[in-house]
Amino acid sequence: MAGTAITAQDSGYAAARSSYMAVGSPQLVFKARTEEHVQQAVLYAAQVRVRTGERIPFSVRSGGHGISGMSTNSGGIILDLSGLRAFELLDPESGTFRVEAGATWGQIASALAANDLVISSGNFGDTGVGGLATAGGIGYFGRAQGLTLDAMIRARLVTADGEVRWVDDTHEPELFWAVRGGATQAGIATAFDFKATALDSVPGNSRILHQQLTYVSRNLASFTAEWGQWMREAPDQMESFLTIQALGDGQHAIQARNVWAGDDAMAARPILQAAMEIAQVHDEHTQAVPYPLIVPTPNTPHVGQQRIQMRDVLVDVADEELGAALADSLGQRGTLLAELRGLGGAIARVPADATAWGNRHQEVLAGTWMHPLQMAEQDAAFAPLQQLGTGTYGAYSSDIRQDAAALAWPGATGRKLIEISEQVDPQLLFDRGLTLRQH
Repeated sequence: MAGTAITAQDSGYAAARSSYMAVGSPQLVFKARTEEHVQQAVLYAAQVRVRTGERIPFSVRSGGHGISGMSTNSGGIILDLSGLRAFELLDPESGTFRVEAGATWGQIASALAANDLVISSGNFGDTGVGGLATAGGIGYFGRAQGLTLDAMIRARLVTADGEVRWVDDTHEPELFWAVRGGATQAGIATAFDFKATALDSVPGNSRILHQQLTYVSRNLASFTAEWGQWMREAPDQMESFLTIQALGDGQHAIQARNVWAGDDAMAARPILQAAMEIAQVHDEHTQAVPYPLIVPTPNTPHVGQQRIQMRDVLVDVADEELGAALADSLGQRGTLLAELRGLGGAIARVPADATAWGNRHQEVLAGTWMHPLQMAEQDAAFAPLQQLGTGTYGAYSSDIRQDAAALAWPGATGRKLIEISEQVDPQLLFDRGLTLRQH
């Protein structure tokens, strides 16, 4: 591990201590450069806990953009995977590629675009490959391609005993099931093979149609139902993300980012036109652009700069009841804005028991951004939406309590994930963030 360890006395400590969402003060940061470094860090963290008799915090970080802020800690150890960034296009024809966990999705978008390939991978390029790929991945091609984890072919996994395994549908399939949606509860993924999708667009730049709309609505309940109906009737090539803010006097400003998976303007035109008829449009801009352009990748150092708290639920139907709940939450003192993200399509066609992401039937993610309030105040502000939730996207929430874990991995999914975790991590080394098992 020589040359990989950083402590508070080292010059690189300030840059390594924090994540995007939290300022940390760890005793030790391992900046892994090889898979062997990952193995040694895992064994070291386990040994420290045994020798001290204390549950010294052990955080794992790929990109450091995790919403819970658990990729840093105070007084513990961080394993930073950002030095593992290798990318290889294995077969341009089939779209298969291999990437290490410390790469970012902006890096991958640019690398794939030259071959007219894309993969659904969230909407922010600084997000690390490992964290998003193992937790879910709701991106601009979600309805067309499914979650990011649905494109995974196999994964390289370091388990709590320091062993390295390639897992897939035929080699240790239970672990492969768990790594697709279970985050680090089965181990640390260091590399992946994925299958990207070729776009029907101008060759060589992965061009998509990107529509930006600004609505002003006086009835958010009605708007949400109209938007939900539009999404329900749209082809799977259409994805829509909404950002909603209260303007006062019962009005809401709604920013829509609608993405068509390709640049076939003739096919997309009636769907994009229908989006403009949902409510009064104050601004509209539609263009064909290379996909990497809509995945901002500023490569900004993470110093705990984002202090908001985020919550989300997966809701069965985007209807007036959901819209009224959004308006109620936005009317609370601590709420800054709300989001809606379309689900369904390819996401819903994957059987619920195929991966550790068991929430497949809901048609929308609803979330809020809040000021850094006490948990009781957050709960009160989010309560109208929480009551409608039948699931949650755990990686897109600041809430790491057991009720949230039960929503993220419901029923049989949760029971199976606990069983696998107990087998491969009996001492619960990987206990940071949202987990089903508790001490």
